[in-house]
Amino acid sequence: MWKGIVILVIWVGIVQGERNHTVAAPRYRFDLDTPPEKRWDHIVKDWDDKLLQHFINETLNDYLPEAVIPILETIANAADRLIPSPYRQEMEGFAKNTGLKLSDVIALNLEYEFMTFCTSIVAQNSNGQIWHGRNMDYGFVDALRNMTIIADVTRNGKVIYTGTTFVGFCGMLTGMRPNAFSITVDARGSGSKADWWKNALEAFNALFIGGASFSSFLPREVFESETNYHDAVEKLSKRQIIAPVYYIVGGVKPGEGAVITRDRLKAKDVWSLDPDNGRWYVVETNYDHWLPPPSGDDRRDPANKFMKAVGQKNVNGTAIYDVLSTPPVYRSATVYTAVMSAADPSTYKCWTRYEFLPTVKPWTEDYNEI
Repeated sequence: MWKGIVILVIWVGIVQGERNHTVAAPRYRFDLDTPPEKRWDHIVKDWDDKLLQHFINETLNDYLPEAVIPILETIANAADRLIPSPYRQEMEGFAKNTGLKLSDVIALNLEYEFMTFCTSIVAQNSNGQIWHGRNMDYGFVDALRNMTIIADVTRNGKVIYTGTTFVGFCGMLTGMRPNAFSITVDARGSGSKADWWKNALEAFNALFIGGASFSSFLPREVFESETNYHDAVEKLSKRQIIAPVYYIVGGVKPGEGAVITRDRLKAKDVWSLDPDNGRWYVVETNYDHWLPPPSGDDRRDPANKFMKAVGQKNVNGTAIYDVLSTPPVYRSATVYTAVMSAADPSTYKCWTRYEFLPTVKPWTEDYNEI
């Protein structure tokens, strides 16, 4: 009997230890000079195919209506027409390398478009430096913690941007182009299990009609083509996308920070920093900033309270991290926290979160640089 109790206590201790720590996400090089179908090869080898298949089964079995499967298979068969290069080849290469069905890989890439519950903050400190942080919250938190990576994306041997993504996901929801700008993407609306495939089916129409970009592909295109904040904001505001989202952008100069509220066709609103008039930070969760957040998911008001308690003069990476680590901004569904300042590329950091609702109080912390 006592032996069984001791084993139980040890097991509980191990589980609690695993749940109550933060781990730096593994970092990989993602080379754009490598053929698209080969870009995931060196990353996939570090992941067990059974883990990837388990993740597929866990997510799709829970969230994929049976009636949608033939539609996904149709898209997979017409991938060369419906999914642009190089994303199509990257998905095909990933599917081939892992033994997964292409339709499943496409489904997962679409799933990320609609099912993220996030908090993003852009703030300017008293020295004019822009800081940008985000929590990525997701329904499949345990699986995604094991799929989170940092990618240093290179061209001609040079890092052109750094981002946090998931193994097999070809878009970019969190990233920074050094000395230029940073972008995070938050889903717009509830993203509930009940309606996300309805939204996805509407998005398919945009793919069939042509001209629309995956909402998560557009930031990647911006990272790879634009070299300054204003051009990034313009492109993120105007390109047709398949799902309404928020693009949160930070720059390198005072005043460069904005939340772009996107409809599918264009920006509905661009809400920018205005430090001269007291708006030295903006907070975005998953709801339009001019409307009250729902009472059942109010992360915005606490985040605003914590940011005001920190104060503009104390804003740095540690302060942003602490705000993002304080419940209810931090949640049990938080997969990772990323913090960056494009003006100082060395600041890009991302942690996979295993803590169970920590109780950090940012207004009592001493804010030294991360």
